[in-house]
Amino acid sequence: MLLLEYHNKIIYDTILEKFEAAKEGRHEALEAIIADFDGVTFHLSTDPNAKNLLNVSLSIKCYAELKKHGADELMKQNYGANLKTPESGYDVTVQVDLDKPPTDKDAFAKNVALMKRHALGAPFYKVFTDIEQKKPGSLIEIRYRDDEAFYIKPESDRAIVIFEIAFRDLDDVVLAKVFLQEYQDARRTMNNAPSVSYSQKEPPLELKGVKNLRVGEGTGYVSFVLFAPHISGKKKETSIDNIQNFRNYLQYHMKCSKAHLHTRMRNRVRSFLQILNRAKSDPQKVEKKTITGKTFSRADDAPSQLEYNI
Repeated sequence: MLLLEYHNKIIYDTILEKFEAAKEGRHEALEAIIADFDGVTFHLSTDPNAKNLLNVSLSIKCYAELKKHGADELMKQNYGANLKTPESGYDVTVQVDLDKPPTDKDAFAKNVALMKRHALGAPFYKVFTDIEQKKPGSLIEIRYRDDEAFYIKPESDRAIVIFEIAFRDLDDVVLAKVFLQEYQDARRTMNNAPSVSYSQKEPPLELKGVKNLRVGEGTGYVSFVLFAPHISGKKKETSIDNIQNFRNYLQYHMKCSKAHLHTRMRNRVRSFLQILNRAKSDPQKVEKKTITGKTFSRADDAPSQLEYNI
């Protein structure tokens, strides 16, 4: 199974296509709304008065919480002069001048397509930096979905990231347990892998004292313990990429598992029906004749073969 990309592929491809069209002197109007994971939406539009200006806007449910942990500063750091006043109904707007392409178009387009990643990465950068600098910190709660949240708890030499997961189908609970068991088993064979634990119904002890926590059969909590090697140096960026994508990765693999199981079930039923069809003997056909020698068949004669179909 594949690993999901960190950037939005549609935005990435659209920006590169627009750069190529502008190079040929074509400036076509664009108006599109793109849905992403976690209830995030993007708005791509060209300025009606200047079609060489492409606006890419981001709307994310928890941006007010992310701002408290440095999301605005992180956006300025990544987009600089391209950052504009957000359009109505959106949280961040980046403007691209298609007639003035950057030297590395591919890297620029990918960076714009990573807007969601940069926004959600703000609290992780804050906690990881505080741990590196030995600063005390407190638990951060980001309610990034309507019914789910993730928590980041800093400690002296590690960060604990906890995902609250609301399962709409109880079958998903079983699949999640099997899938997350692989995470735990991987630590036995992989060096420096983060510690992973899963608890159902009840939240882990790290969330003791947090208000309005969900409990019950359809609620699970996945905890990742990221140690110093995961949150410092070059591995910091990789850790932020992967930990953000975990929830979508889990959902993707559960759906793939369901699709695989259903395919196997259909194939098994099809093979059983083929066996039934082969086992059904054809009734012996007896030729009937009238006194004059003509053949005939009665209307109530049984059909020659009974087919089982799906």
